[in-house]
Amino acid sequence: MAGLSVLLLGALFVVLKTGRDTGEDLKLKGSSFLEGITIVQKDNGQPLWTLTASKADLQDNEEKAELSDVSLVMEKDQVTLRVDKGEYNLSEGSFSTDNVVRASAKNFRISADSLDYDVTSGKLQTKGRIQLESKGCTVEGEGMKSDSRDKVRILKDVRATYNR
Repeated sequence: MAGLSVLLLGALFVVLKTGRDTGEDLKLKGSSFLEGITIVQKDNGQPLWTLTASKADLQDNEEKAELSDVSLVMEKDQVTLRVDKGEYNLSEGSFSTDNVVRASAKNFRISADSLDYDVTSGKLQTKGRIQLESKGCTVEGEGMKSDSRDKVRILKDVRATYNR
C-alpha cells in the first residue's frame, strides 16, 4: 500500500489534465492549482499519515505540486508537522521545504530550517539547523537524519542543555 496516496493524487492530476472524467480532452494551460488538499497514506486500512494543504500549485507537467499552509500528521506517533510552503514530488513520493518547519508531539517539539521527507520510506533529513526540546532537555545542532521511527541523529555542532 506504500505510495498508494501518491498514485491516487497522481491519478487525480491525470484526470484533471486529460479530462477523462468528462469525456473531453481538457488541456490545462498556464498555472493550474487545487485548493483544500488532503492526502492520506494508509497501511492495511490504518492511516499512517495525513497531509493537508490549503493550495497545491501544479508544476513540471504536474509531476510536482507546490503546497501552501501544510500540516502533516503522523498518526501512529501523534506528531504534527507544520510549514508555510513545501514541494510534493509525485513521481518520487517525497516532500521537501526550505522554509522553517515546526513539529510537535506530546513529549517534544522540533524546529528546523528545512526538511526532506521520503513519504514511502518514512526517512527524514535536514542539512540546516535543528532544535529539539523535550521535558528537561534541549538539543541543537546542524543536520539531522532519521532512518527509522526510533532513531534520530544530529550530525554536527551538537549542543545539549539539561534542566533540572
